[in-house]
Amino acid sequence: MEHERCYIYTPPEAEERPSKRQRTSDFNPQSQLAERLSTYRKIWAQQEQRIQATLEEADSKTQEKIVNFVSASAPVENAPQTSIPTGLVVAGPSIASHGPFFARLGRSIRDETNSAYVVLTSAESPNLKTLLKNLIKRVTSRIEEDDDDDIRPTASSRHGPKVLDFDLSHVQEWQKKNRTRSIVVALQDSEAFDTRILIELVDLFHCWLDRLPFVLLVGIATSTESFEDRLSGKSIRYLDGQKFDVTQSDVIIEKLFSATVANTDVPVRIGPDLSRRLLDRQKDHVQNVHDFIDGLKYAYMSHFYASYPTVLLKEKVAFKDLSSEAFEAVRNLPSFKRWVEELLDNNQAHDVRKLLESDQYLYQQVTEHIESGQNALNTLSNAATLLTCIRESLQMAPSIRLSNIWTRAAAGELSGAPLLRETLLSVKKASSDKLAPLFASLKELDIDTSPLDQDIFQKELEKLVEDNVGSGPLRSQDDVRNDSLRTTVIAQKVLLSKHKAALSEQDKAYSSLVARFNDGLERYFASAFIDPRTLFLSEILMYDLKSPHTEVFQPKPRFAMERALASPHDYLGCDCCSGKQGGESILSTTQPATAILYQLYLESGTLINVSDLWSAFNAIAGDDEDESKTM
Repeated sequence: MEHERCYIYTPPEAEERPSKRQRTSDFNPQSQLAERLSTYRKIWAQQEQRIQATLEEADSKTQEKIVNFVSASAPVENAPQTSIPTGLVVAGPSIASHGPFFARLGRSIRDETNSAYVVLTSAESPNLKTLLKNLIKRVTSRIEEDDDDDIRPTASSRHGPKVLDFDLSHVQEWQKKNRTRSIVVALQDSEAFDTRILIELVDLFHCWLDRLPFVLLVGIATSTESFEDRLSGKSIRYLDGQKFDVTQSDVIIEKLFSATVANTDVPVRIGPDLSRRLLDRQKDHVQNVHDFIDGLKYAYMSHFYASYPTVLLKEKVAFKDLSSEAFEAVRNLPSFKRWVEELLDNNQAHDVRKLLESDQYLYQQVTEHIESGQNALNTLSNAATLLTCIRESLQMAPSIRLSNIWTRAAAGELSGAPLLRETLLSVKKASSDKLAPLFASLKELDIDTSPLDQDIFQKELEKLVEDNVGSGPLRSQDDVRNDSLRTTVIAQKVLLSKHKAALSEQDKAYSSLVARFNDGLERYFASAFIDPRTLFLSEILMYDLKSPHTEVFQPKPRFAMERALASPHDYLGCDCCSGKQGGESILSTTQPATAILYQLYLESGTLINVSDLWSAFNAIAGDDEDESKTM
């Protein structure tokens, strides 16, 4: 073989190799699905509690103000109302988030006040008569859903003419029976209402104000000025308005991200790529807050359904509860292979053999590494929250949100990054009047800052500030105000040199404090900002697959429709629509009419003659009848 340049191997004819490898063992992809399902439900229930608490907290202040406004607007005896109490609710440009907000607001108003609450949208109010019908139905029946078309007002007049179904007398009779203090009418999307309908509604409510205690809530997506410009001067005088600003959807998304993904007590997280895709989808399409929640829930469902090793995330899982297939799945993980290679590089071949042969030993290692991996990810979330708080406290520009910092940290991009170096340099240059609020904000954080010895630094700073005899704040030696430039002329050349100003004893002590605190931050960030993908079992602790999520939440309907029209056989699965002759795809009379028309459209140019298109279509799909009869 040494003297030959090539060698052709010809296997014997008697040796036959199967065309496809045969499975020698029975593999059940749904093995231990019940355990994974119960683990998913338990973990997602914890996330759902955080989500609900975040949503209630985000709107709590605004809802409390609106509820107090409704309570204060209730009519008082012997004090006639001259204007309609109106709440201008600036809910922001995210139209999709208006519905859930007004639904939560309605529950708060019903629970805390004796008021009837009705939400009206522009889609169900094309004219004033239809608007009044829907208003009367919902007030008198106390129904919130839209499927109440068969419900009719119960009020009727036995004596005299019959009351029409859009007459507010039905509401007046119902209000006398139920003794409600206010009737709150919320216009969810006021910009979509016709201006004439708004003016007529305001005028009508003002006419009935002495008999019905109306309170009007107007949902505004743009500004209150644009709403006022749409009304007439007379209608504006009928309104007694008060403005309420709602927390915007992007702020709520940021709080949800902090509570679910960047939380410090989460056993499973979504990865940086999937996090960016979720956040970009919210930013590009201005979608509902619940779409972000649905995307997060779908990621958790996909992770536990498709990944067999996620059964190891069950709390206090025992070795006897796991099958050998679970350990085989762990041995096939890419992170396991990298870990084995590291052990071999460290001459630990004996441990590698035990990992490959003993399930009991692998179980012990897996449980230890799951706990250590979760602690490492919790530390990373702590560091990302701490870095965000420092930048906000020092008012650094540009303002970077926690979601951006966390995704970069989870991708392993923050270790030694310019963003981190810039933040640490700002800390070194901070004066005492900026460092004291920074320590106060760090103390309010719900994270573990014990590695920084923050309490010791804060007490030392308070003592230095008390002993400061100067009028100004204490400054460190790295502050630019302590630098001075000197100009020296040598041989007709101007030389500029930078010199440090003389520091007082207190400034020297403050500089030492800032330097020690900065060094502690640097060590903490260096140990916390790791690349999570290098951790053993990172595939279990973090889900970062984009393909299932993209296909569900960002589908491509145009591509699917074009393929269905161009190749109907792929979808219908019949022989008559295949259109194959001699290996080429042709048009046939058995194909659907829409498919034939679409393929003719593709073959035509920029300008299409309708007569020629009809003639070509009739020649393929038409029958033998006369063309004039067909036309």
